[in-house]
Amino acid sequence: MLDVLIVGGGPHALTLATLLTNSDQTTPEHPGTDILKGVQLSKTKSKPGRPRSKRRLPAELPDANVLTESAAAEGLSCPPLQVRVVDSYGRWAWLWESQFRALNIPHLRSHTLVHTDPLNKRSLQEFVLREGRENELHHLPERIHIQDENAFFNDSRLGKRDKKLLSSSPGLQKNLYFSLPGTQLSVDFFREQVKKYGLDHILTKGTVERIIPVVSRNEVLHFLVLLQTGETLEAKRVVMATGPTRAQMANIPPWVSAISECYPDERLQHTVQLMHHTPLSHQQEATSQPPDHASLSLGLPTVCQVGQSVMVVGGGLTSAHINSIALQQGASHVTWVMRKHLQLKQFDVGDVESLIGRYSHMEHGIKMDGLAYLRQFYSERSLHKRLAMIKQARKGGAVTPEAYAQLQPFIQAGQLTVKAYCQVSEAKWCYQSQKWKVALSNSEMWTGDQIWLATGCKLDVKQDPMLSDVLREFPIQVIEGWPCILENLKWAPGCPLYMMGQYAGLQIGPHAVNLAGGQAASLLISKDIIGQKPNADAQAEKSRTEAYIKQMHGLMWL
Repeated sequence: MLDVLIVGGGPHALTLATLLTNSDQTTPEHPGTDILKGVQLSKTKSKPGRPRSKRRLPAELPDANVLTESAAAEGLSCPPLQVRVVDSYGRWAWLWESQFRALNIPHLRSHTLVHTDPLNKRSLQEFVLREGRENELHHLPERIHIQDENAFFNDSRLGKRDKKLLSSSPGLQKNLYFSLPGTQLSVDFFREQVKKYGLDHILTKGTVERIIPVVSRNEVLHFLVLLQTGETLEAKRVVMATGPTRAQMANIPPWVSAISECYPDERLQHTVQLMHHTPLSHQQEATSQPPDHASLSLGLPTVCQVGQSVMVVGGGLTSAHINSIALQQGASHVTWVMRKHLQLKQFDVGDVESLIGRYSHMEHGIKMDGLAYLRQFYSERSLHKRLAMIKQARKGGAVTPEAYAQLQPFIQAGQLTVKAYCQVSEAKWCYQSQKWKVALSNSEMWTGDQIWLATGCKLDVKQDPMLSDVLREFPIQVIEGWPCILENLKWAPGCPLYMMGQYAGLQIGPHAVNLAGGQAASLLISKDIIGQKPNADAQAEKSRTEAYIKQMHGLMWL
């Protein structure tokens, strides 16, 4: 019987598997060093006299095995665990890679301190320098002017919003530890990590259909995990490391189901359909070198035919990439429909950009830094209020300045029209013309060939077929589809099913789906699995909050 079965083979699963299978290791460069020691948890200046270099991490951030050091402090032993990972594609981070390829995303939104190797803080930077691939790091733009009246930056670095200008601090753009790694660079880093820690042998190809708890006296004895092939795996603990990216979880607007006419399926699609069937070429598989622009273009999915008129619904980064691909593939015109303004922000977590340790945001007229926000979040006991904070922090879909800059020439040329504060009221398919006729909320009519829904996926744990048996045996509170799990990310007392990604959002925070959230969740789950006891001190509440803050070390840079 397995000790731990991880469902899903994405970046979060990679981080957790590295911790669980290497819990007895320490890093040779800094044995016995705490990775959190010296990390600034405030906006004070760093200690003087310490040399800094653009080609390495500052001295305040030594790398070490967080889990091992914490366990050693508690006097715990870490016996080898029988760990297996089940993934539908049979390869680490394959779906993640497919999604980035399908949408032609050039780089991550997470900087180089946030990655999947929990045993070495500088691992990604060292990989970049060792391989000589600094040219694949993307730097923040110094200035970007916004010419669209419907667009503005959701970024406190601007000062006055009416300037419509991004200006990051001098020197930050080309700093190594604040660079954004390219997609191919990240993929190769994943592969290097798998090889380094010997993780290939624990990954099994298979699609999980059901997770059945075997219960006795309100406690799970073990889980039966049924695969699509009919095979059954037994495990003492199960970790759900899958996100709501499956096709059945796509967020479909109500007007779609109201379409009475039969229409060709390919004429109205959701972007989630692109992410599950776009294979990489054998040439890209065989080489670690980043593909050139021509090969990337050839590998793009078909979004439209030459000369077609396309509508893209949604205001997030995915919609921007679909716009770009459609125009690249010869669309005569693209109409971009979004229910609010076109929001531009560099990072994924809204106004809480100070989560990376540099900026502040305003909350009801009060200036708060990111640490204050995190403390407020983790101190909040009401999960309803936490969900409200998550929604406020993420603020829905947003586009990076770089993606918007690529679209600006098309907006100016009239090939791309932005319809802000606008929604689809009704859509009809015309058999005679073989075109769509769409009524918009601004009283305009649109006629065209192709509609793409970039409306994201909805989180609803009650609709996840894998969890139906667990929900029946261990019913828990669910708020708007979000499961109210325990602080250690366990499903419920007596039920060692752990949740990662967006399913863990009410405990991890607004960044739960990001790489930094994967770091935090992996540490929490690993500590619980190896049997660390909670702090019984009178300051337990404060200690727990501070522990959460420390888990965010990957988001903090100096």
